[in-house]
Amino acid sequence: MRLPSNLWIQHDSAATTKYVISFGDSYTSTTFNITGTKPSAANPLGNPPYPGWTASGGTNWISDIVAKYNNSLLLSYNLAYGGATVNASLVAPYLPTVYSIIDQVDEFQEYLSPPPSWAPWDAKNTLFAVWIGVNDVAGSWYQTSAAALEREILDQLFEQIEHVYQGGARNFALLTVPPIERTPNIMQGSDPDYTIPRLKAAIEHWNTILVEKAEALAQTHHDAIVKVVDTQPAFNNILDSGGAAADCWNSDGVTCLWFNDFHPGIVIQDAVAQAVAAAWKGSFFT
Repeated sequence: MRLPSNLWIQHDSAATTKYVISFGDSYTSTTFNITGTKPSAANPLGNPPYPGWTASGGTNWISDIVAKYNNSLLLSYNLAYGGATVNASLVAPYLPTVYSIIDQVDEFQEYLSPPPSWAPWDAKNTLFAVWIGVNDVAGSWYQTSAAALEREILDQLFEQIEHVYQGGARNFALLTVPPIERTPNIMQGSDPDYTIPRLKAAIEHWNTILVEKAEALAQTHHDAIVKVVDTQPAFNNILDSGGAAADCWNSDGVTCLWFNDFHPGIVIQDAVAQAVAAAWKGSFFT
């Protein structure tokens, strides 16, 4: 799937180029390779071509914000990796080769900080986005002392965010964990009556700590703008009105609201993009 070429042309002569550098898991990944083709006006995702290789059936929130809601040419350096957790030693990913947030930040430091000649981003024109926690919560809610583990994971997440700040970042969009208790994987699982309330409570605990730590980050660094983007309404509003489509999945990304039993399709991903764009309206988005 590609956008009509004229949608790119409208930004070719833009006076200002802006950047989004993102970290996360399969809900964010476009399968970008930092050593491959670099983002450009012709293809703001760089590689793979728009809309990237996603877990949505087509566009995801990153490909939407660079193509649909941007107010200038917006180039995406998307370091997110499918299956990621914050720290693989705390919650193991499904494969040992998955890049954790720690690995992704290492990649940022190696290739993008300081800004290279091929990506001359700066503190003012770059949005740093972090959407992580789906796999951390899913892999920890049932463990002994899960609440303490979540806090430890989030402590380490914000240590990594501090590294990104020290690398020059000043604009932070931090996305909450969505209601994954509503995925078909959980709703149609072996014991949803047991799983759903406990998983929902773990998500609420994670998101509460995320907000607390985001506020602390902003208080520590007065030159930083830190905005928490709540993804819960983006999911819930659509699922509540989705009828049968809310309970099924289809790899085309549009027949059902779910791409597969654990990943949202195109409509929900677009709602997340709209939430991010609304939070940063004017500075990065229309």
